[in-house]
Amino acid sequence: GGMKPVFAVYSTFLQRTYDQILHDASIEPKHVVIGIDRAGIVGGDGETHQGIFDVPILTTIPGITVYSPFNYSELEVNIKKALSGSGVQAVRYPRGSEKNVPEKYNKAYGNYDYFEETSDCLLITYGRLFSEAAFAAEESGASVLKIGKIFPIEHELIEIAKKYKNILFFEESVEFGSIAEHFGNMLKKSGFNGKYEIHCVSGFVPHMSVESAMKIHGLDCESIKNAVKEALK
Repeated sequence: GGMKPVFAVYSTFLQRTYDQILHDASIEPKHVVIGIDRAGIVGGDGETHQGIFDVPILTTIPGITVYSPFNYSELEVNIKKALSGSGVQAVRYPRGSEKNVPEKYNKAYGNYDYFEETSDCLLITYGRLFSEAAFAAEESGASVLKIGKIFPIEHELIEIAKKYKNILFFEESVEFGSIAEHFGNMLKKSGFNGKYEIHCVSGFVPHMSVESAMKIHGLDCESIKNAVKEALK
C-alpha cells in the first residue's frame, strides 16, 4: 500500500521470526524496518531475554542492513537512514538509558567514527560498549573505531584496522556469527598478520545485573584496559 512498515520487537523474540524475515521480506524484497529492543545484555530481564543471538541470526540474511547506535542521537540518525534505505533494515538498541563518553569522543554520527591515537592498539566496538571503550582508551592511549552501521561491514574499516599491530574487538554477542568474527575473516583475507582478539559473550548469561555480566565477560572499562595492557606487552 506504499507505507513503510516498522516493527519493534525484543531481541529474544526476534529469534522466532527468522523464517519470516528471510522469506517474507528479504527474498521479495521488501523495505521493512525492524527495531530490535533489549539488544545485548539485559540484566534483570533474566537468562531467556539476553539479546546476544540476534546478530548471528541477522547477518545470515542476504541484503540486510544492521545499525547499532550508541546513544539517543545516533538512534535517531540510524532510524532515518533505515527509513530511507531499501530491503530489510534493522536498528538494535539496548535496555536502559544512554551512556556518557569523554568530551573528545563526541562527534557527528556517520556509519562509523574513528578516533586515532599514536598507539599500536585499536579498540573496535559498537552500541553502548563504546562508552566502556572510550573511557578505557582515554587512560590507555589506544585508538577507537566505533561502528554505527555494523553490517554489512564496509571495506574502509578493514583498511583503517590494518594500520595497527594489535586489534581488539569488544561485542555484546555470542562469538560465532558475531560482527567481530566477520570482521576477523575480512582482515585475514586482506592479508593482515598482526594480533586480532575477539572479546564476546560466551554461552548463556544468567540473571544478574548488567554491570556484573559485563565484568564477568570482560566487556567493562577495567577489563578493556587490562586487555590493552596485555596486548601491548
